[in-house]
Amino acid sequence: MNSTDNIWRLTKTVLPQHTDHAGVMWHGSYLNFLEEGRIDALDKVGYSYPTLSKKGFEIPVFSIQLRYKISFIHGDKVLLASQFKLENKIRLSCKTLFLKSNGDIGAEAKIGLVVARKTNDSIKLVRELPIQIKNILLMLEEGPKI
Repeated sequence: MNSTDNIWRLTKTVLPQHTDHAGVMWHGSYLNFLEEGRIDALDKVGYSYPTLSKKGFEIPVFSIQLRYKISFIHGDKVLLASQFKLENKIRLSCKTLFLKSNGDIGAEAKIGLVVARKTNDSIKLVRELPIQIKNILLMLEEGPKI
């Protein structure tokens, strides 16, 4: 991660529903945590995902890279530390570290996102971001206001 000024943080607890039969965090739970982290960051800049959806916009994932390093188990605290970057004027990347309580990296993720416009009968990629949407993405890139 680059600077620590623009890191969005969300702490989660690994619950039984997040684990496999051995009590280890299941691979699909990482994706759920990642989505929750993105939605939480949007809320913190003052724009809920449902509000964006009502305005006809979606921010779908187009790529995911996830590297597991150290397992999380039932009861562990997980700190998600995420940074956003607006790329190519229309793509948003989100890099997230899953940190253990001692600071060790349990997993690393990089997610590629785009903005899409949803109408009654289609979903189309937005090739030029409306200024309000661009400002929201730039606020995500800037990081939390402390």
